[in-house]
Amino acid sequence: MGKEKKQKSIGRLLIDLTPLLDVIFIVLIVVLAGQDNYNSEADKKYAEAEQYVNTAEEKIADMEAQNVTYSQQMKAYEDINEFFNVITVYAGYSHENRKYRTIYVMINNNAPVEISLNPSREEEAWSECRKMIDDVISEDDSLPVILSIAKERDDKMLYRDEESILKIFNDFRNKYTKTNIIIK
Repeated sequence: MGKEKKQKSIGRLLIDLTPLLDVIFIVLIVVLAGQDNYNSEADKKYAEAEQYVNTAEEKIADMEAQNVTYSQQMKAYEDINEFFNVITVYAGYSHENRKYRTIYVMINNNAPVEISLNPSREEEAWSECRKMIDDVISEDDSLPVILSIAKERDDKMLYRDEESILKIFNDFRNKYTKTNIIIK
């Protein structure tokens, strides 16, 4: 009888392990199949990343080309002073007090010169501006001159100041008939 119990328990143990092995194999198959999904998803993500890299490289190449173009434009702009005198004038004001204004005169690439403009020294300020422009034009009257009114700060300039600037520009156009003066 003792032998029979041993054989029964060994047989029963083998029978109980079979479903466990089946479950292990099924789990193994599911894990391997899932890895294939992860590999295909990883391949898709890799292809997307590669496409983004290619797009980024194209954008970088475009930006480099634009940078070269802008650099050449800036170089040409900086060299324009050899061929032209560019004078830009702007008269700014504060909304709180329109009596006290500032005239900005920018000659070529130099920093703008500020001239205070108020009722007590209005004529003096405009004559200072006129003298600065006259000095540049008379320095080399063979160079063409571009006289420009700057439209800054959302085109906020008093009408009377704009008219004064245009009058100065037209006076110079009439005074220097040999010089090519362009009013912009």
